[in-house]
Amino acid sequence: MVGTLLIASLLATSPPRGCASNWAVELDRDSFAHNGAGRTFTAAQLAAFRTRVQAQLRTAASDACAGGRVPSARAAAIRRVRVFSASGASEPHFSSTRNGTLNFEWVFAEEGLAVPARSNMVGGLIFWADRAEPLCANEGD
Repeated sequence: MVGTLLIASLLATSPPRGCASNWAVELDRDSFAHNGAGRTFTAAQLAAFRTRVQAQLRTAASDACAGGRVPSARAAAIRRVRVFSASGASEPHFSSTRNGTLNFEWVFAEEGLAVPARSNMVGGLIFWADRAEPLCANEGD
């Protein structure tokens, strides 16, 4: 009985399984090498950045799925996330391809390899999942 209650409580607080746990993040190295900020990054800086982006992106996606704003099935269909440093992308922008790749663009180089706020990533993911979402009415990028 206690075991059943413990399992039930853990399941109730866990984000939907499969939402973003299978997302493999890779950097578009060319966009970081030839960025609008004219910055140069070492391999170690980019590796640390990729790890940070992957962790924070998975958390943001889990938040969006848990809140019902991004369908878990849509997120689970993504296998790979390609991260681009895109000059002028002041808000996180996501677009998907037919082969299960999600492209993620933001001004990473201009921001010194910072990662956008989780709430901004959640907003970008909501816009990607449903362009009719009221949150998207003022989308500028």
